[in-house]
Amino acid sequence: MSVERECIYCGNTKEAAEFSQEHIWPDALGGDYLPGFWQTNDVCQSCNNMSGVFVDGGFIKSFAITGERANDALSYLSPDQPTGVLPLIYLGVVQNVRPAEGEVIDYWVCAPGANVLHIRMEEKEDTWNAYAGGDPRRGSKKSKAGRVILSLTSPEPYWVCTSLRSVLQHFPKAKRFVTNLELPANASKFQELDPFDAQQADDLRIVRELEGLRERGENVHIQVAIDLHADGRFLAKVALAVGYRLFGHDFISTDYAKELRKGFREADPEKRFQLNIHGSGYLRGINLGPVNDQLRWPGGWQLALHLLSDKLALVATAPTGRVMCVQVTDDISLLDRLGSEYRDGVCWVTVPPAQTAAGPLPYPEYIAHMIGAKRAPSLTALEALRGDPSMLPKSGLEEAE
Repeated sequence: MSVERECIYCGNTKEAAEFSQEHIWPDALGGDYLPGFWQTNDVCQSCNNMSGVFVDGGFIKSFAITGERANDALSYLSPDQPTGVLPLIYLGVVQNVRPAEGEVIDYWVCAPGANVLHIRMEEKEDTWNAYAGGDPRRGSKKSKAGRVILSLTSPEPYWVCTSLRSVLQHFPKAKRFVTNLELPANASKFQELDPFDAQQADDLRIVRELEGLRERGENVHIQVAIDLHADGRFLAKVALAVGYRLFGHDFISTDYAKELRKGFREADPEKRFQLNIHGSGYLRGINLGPVNDQLRWPGGWQLALHLLSDKLALVATAPTGRVMCVQVTDDISLLDRLGSEYRDGVCWVTVPPAQTAAGPLPYPEYIAHMIGAKRAPSLTALEALRGDPSMLPKSGLEEAE
């Protein structure tokens, strides 16, 4: 006898076998290291897949968030062993050097070790034009993952190794080439460009044209398409799942939860604006000035639940200190179930470069730690993983700056 359950994202009743684990806060932003509160098994595979590509994916692969992921990541590298991985920083699509017909060149940087060109198929659907790196579904297929050309900017072995590891993790399915490093005979993850292969010869032409621009003191023209509304669906999804984790199906049946569900599923930002969802997104987020810098966690995302004026809000602080928030619920009958700790706030910190997280802990405890009034043991342990970037091996580029 089959068991049926309701998916919290679509509201449809399906067999249990059609459900899969959903990370409410995405893996790419440290969701894998958060405790069980931030995961749920009450999402069907269809919604899980849709969310991963169009909702979480749209937010993670937006121009601004690729920069957030790299912010302060150097602080978590070991100065003794080049075993770390850095998120790549997306700069945009190269305009004044053209690849073959039907292709585009994405420009990425692995600071401070390399410039990275990703040559991929041009997008035909506007849906993907604001995504850093294009259609994420295409990149998951080896035959369509494109070609990556790595130009190392530092001769220091530490940064060479870090750059290679970082590019390999970011582009696991693409063909990978290095232009200015003699690879050992047993190298298998990267290749040297072969001038006798037609496609690779054209890629070498692209590299030479870009080098020529730099030699002449000319700029590489780059175009970035920014989706100003990638955060809307994402925040609606997170609020919907968090509300369910706190209150169960009693929350899902409320009118506000139904609005959150519509916001999560609605691709048209103009239609989402008509919904009764309260909050402030990433680009329109709260600016607390110097306070932001004091309360942000370098290289990490701080997630907090606050009960304010009979409304429960989720507040997310990015590695740079930018703050975005979304209302979870204002239903008094639900809020009465919450413990008193939510009056002061409950928070978590997840640090993807360190592959770990802390929390839940009282928000006043977090503040006291950050301003130096009282040490929180879990945050002290997390802080111990952060080093001084100035202690890392020199890249050899300092004199040129």
